[in-house]
Amino acid sequence: MKKIDRREEPDFWIEYKRLHPRQCYADLKKTPEGNELRRRMRMYLVESQYGLCAYCCRKVGIDDSLNEHIRPQSVYSDESMEYDNLVASCKTEETDATCGARKGNDYDQNLFVSPLDEECEKKFVFYPNGEMEGIGDDGRYTCELLNLNAYELQRARRAQYKTCVDYHNADMVYTYFLLPDEKGELEPYCDMVRYFHERGIFE
Repeated sequence: MKKIDRREEPDFWIEYKRLHPRQCYADLKKTPEGNELRRRMRMYLVESQYGLCAYCCRKVGIDDSLNEHIRPQSVYSDESMEYDNLVASCKTEETDATCGARKGNDYDQNLFVSPLDEECEKKFVFYPNGEMEGIGDDGRYTCELLNLNAYELQRARRAQYKTCVDYHNADMVYTYFLLPDEKGELEPYCDMVRYFHERGIFE
């Protein structure tokens, strides 16, 4: 999980809430205008997250992501339009679901680690085999809830780790994996790459 440094709330979202003060997020699905607004917000969130899922840091785009409510909208309906409750999460399904799709309405506000939390990156450790582990009750709860050790995620992280090791150059790893490219996007699993880079693994 990578700490998300938020852009300011977009003007189009602020204006819509001003004109529709009684609407909740679920109401947006009922009109073409509302659906377009949801898509526009998803694009804004994906771009602000450097093209990565807020939770697992896999690469996402407008069509393979979803607008995720950190605090579930079905439970916290009065917060469903709040900007600080929205992130972009990967879109996955069924038994392999991860992140927002896996979390659903399960949420313990005392244990869940949000990617908006300043200290969120300190709640997880990574291993060369692609596994990640939560630290403390909150880290473990979040890791399990979001299924962050799903097979596909572990395999992809392991492959990215091997790619970085093969560079044999920490500066190059930093440049290519930890800085946004010309499109403003980061390489997937940069949270894991940063973890090992800070520990001198790629020297």
